[in-house]
Amino acid sequence: MKCKLSEVMDLIGGGTPKTSKPEYWNGNIPWISVKDFNNDFRYVYKTEKSITQLGLQKSSTKLLQRGDVIISARGTVGEIATIPFAMAFNQSCYGLRAKKGMVTSDYLYYLIKHNVSVLKKNTHGSVFDTITRNTFDNIEVEIPSIKIQQKISSILNDYDKKIELNNAINNNLAA
Repeated sequence: MKCKLSEVMDLIGGGTPKTSKPEYWNGNIPWISVKDFNNDFRYVYKTEKSITQLGLQKSSTKLLQRGDVIISARGTVGEIATIPFAMAFNQSCYGLRAKKGMVTSDYLYYLIKHNVSVLKKNTHGSVFDTITRNTFDNIEVEIPSIKIQQKISSILNDYDKKIELNNAINNNLAA
């Protein structure tokens, strides 16, 4: 089935709690920015900063769920990762949530990863490159059945696991 990229996912905007309010920061909610995931790893396990429940409630940031995809949309454009557990995120990124029945979360990650170069070519802005909501409307994708998506994702996921394992081994050797 052929459709717009924007039709297979919900686009979620992020935000930043006021940094002048210490009661919003250093809580138990990981708060992700592009610094935390511009490393070509599939998953983001830790973040530089965290926020409190009050910071979440009093700002425009949203909580991404396990399996959601995050993409950097401003400045450093096109970095992507998958969220392994609930995290809030800043306004320079979009959260991408797979629409049930259309795509799986895993397949959405690989679909976005495959289309990053197209997304980058469709950026806007004079000072910073920016992916806007409309950028996702302008990209047409072919979506296979859920069964085929699961097969494709399973194979690619196996490669990602091997890459992560190799990186862990390399980090241990360097230490």
